Amino acid sequence: MLQFFRNGLTSYFATALLGLLIASFALWGIGGDILGGAGSKVAEIGDDKLTLNEYAREFQNKFSEIQQQSNGEVTREMVIDQGLSRKWVTDLVQSKAFAHAAHSLGIRVTDAQLREFIISVESFQDTLGEFSIATFESLAGYRGYTSGEFEEILRKDLERQYLMASLISAVTVPDAVEKSFIKFLREERTAEILTIPAFSIANVPEPSEADLKQYYDRNRANYMAPEYRDIRFITLSIKDFVGDITVTDAEIDDAMGAAAKASVENEKRDFEQLLFDDKEAADKAYADLKAGKTFDEIIAATGSTIEDATVVGNTHEDALDSYGSEAADNIFSANQGTYTAPVETDFGWRIFNITKVSAPTATKADLRQEAEEHLKTEKAIDLLYTKSELINDELAAGGSLSDIAANLNLKLNVALNIDAKGYNSKGDLLPNIPSDPIFLASAFETLEGDEPLLEEMGDGEYFLVVVDNITEVALRPFEEVKTSVHDMWMADTRKKLAREQANEILTKAQDGEPLADLSAKDGSMGYTSVTLARNDQTGKVTRALHDSIFQLDIGRARIMPAADGNGFVIVKLVSRNHPDTPMPPAQSAQLKQLLAQEYQQRILSNYWRYLETSLPVIINERAVNAVHNQLDSREQ
Repeated sequence: MLQFFRNGLTSYFATALLGLLIASFALWGIGGDILGGAGSKVAEIGDDKLTLNEYAREFQNKFSEIQQQSNGEVTREMVIDQGLSRKWVTDLVQSKAFAHAAHSLGIRVTDAQLREFIISVESFQDTLGEFSIATFESLAGYRGYTSGEFEEILRKDLERQYLMASLISAVTVPDAVEKSFIKFLREERTAEILTIPAFSIANVPEPSEADLKQYYDRNRANYMAPEYRDIRFITLSIKDFVGDITVTDAEIDDAMGAAAKASVENEKRDFEQLLFDDKEAADKAYADLKAGKTFDEIIAATGSTIEDATVVGNTHEDALDSYGSEAADNIFSANQGTYTAPVETDFGWRIFNITKVSAPTATKADLRQEAEEHLKTEKAIDLLYTKSELINDELAAGGSLSDIAANLNLKLNVALNIDAKGYNSKGDLLPNIPSDPIFLASAFETLEGDEPLLEEMGDGEYFLVVVDNITEVALRPFEEVKTSVHDMWMADTRKKLAREQANEILTKAQDGEPLADLSAKDGSMGYTSVTLARNDQTGKVTRALHDSIFQLDIGRARIMPAADGNGFVIVKLVSRNHPDTPMPPAQSAQLKQLLAQEYQQRILSNYWRYLETSLPVIINERAVNAVHNQLDSREQ
């Protein structure tokens, strides 16, 4: 039995099979009838209890793990609001309930069994796979326990696991259940599908003016004009200034030096290396190389291989990180086909044989252009910053947007009748509106008469905006939208007629007339017949249509909206088939495992329900909230 747990538990903190089962049946929840008063305890489990300190310690441990995983983005409030803390309470209560039941039934773990289990747990072992008392005590302390307390927790956990194993280890899936489930999964169905497109329905009578106005009044929400605004704005970006900036040849030459250095730093080299424990051995190998021995011969003599000695695609920075500055400089100063003198590194003495030099691809012209563009960008950034400071000075002095544009030689832009998405009242997207959503969001949060503020967009761009006029949301006049009203009236009427036609066909199909015969009477309708498996992955039909086919009885039909919104679909089930071919062994084994797990989950869930009422289990919600409040006050 103990071996069963050792094989299933890679560490105390890993989730084993039984742990998964507990998590599964924990989702069934705790009945509302057990939520009552329990004094100052978080929960009572028979004559056992879950104390405030126990829950607080578990909460802090779980919360710390989540914060580490989320880089601190998850807050305590989020954990509580999302129900995670409630699950932690449930897990603790269920664990204690099963441990209590195990102890009551006389299940015990001896000291020898506990010791054997502890030394076998990987989390308590050192890098050599040996049990480490220091690691054990460290993990216990991390979770807020002494080593003795931690041992007793593990003892109760093992007793609990023994009980659970006794409940579920002998569970088997009856052959009849497996066969029935396989039959269900492998069922195939053949259905007729008839489509009635609404857009192709002809001879729709033209609506009268009264019809259109009535439709317009019933659907006023579809014809509301959005809020429009008249705005003026100034934008500043680096690209606005780059074109007007000039740089001297001397400045470019200086910048090219830095660019050339950066280019050289991007050079890559392939090399082979020899590693020796001391300088004497390295000097001897170096002398052998000078005497005519090949690098490959020396590599073989050291007991290494060419593959192990080869390094590919190293930059100067890579070599610096791996071998140190002296070795990196030697590697990148040597020519291709030559080797370096012995050089001392952190792990011994090395000789490097340079096998390939991948020179930078940038030409002198490329470097000059890159240097010039970099200089202009740098100066544009400086000018942008200077302009922004001058704008702030103008704003502080009470300058208007027009004054700022004139005084600082900036372009003043105007946009009339613009909506919150950047379109005007004619539906045209205005071309001069910044694409950054921050701009329009600010323009539609600003009120008429508000003083402009210098605001920043992405990529170091700035803007100022003022609102001159606001046209509130309003119903568009009937004459303005009459064409749209007419088109929508026609579309809805076609849809209504299509539905009436579908109802008539459905009645005939339910009376036994094949859809193929019904579709032949109208060339505008589409007809097909499909045969699908329950787990069909071919995508022959939509998921909704597939589900309908496997919900119908033979000979029955139903109407569904077309997936593309064009009319309706009638689906009729023609036949069902159960293939005789056996399920592949791998799939059959997987199915048996899933069914066994389902049985095990139900057994554990039902046993938990029994423990809830027989012990009984009582959770004190006020105590749970008190723990949360106390932890929150400590953090503050």
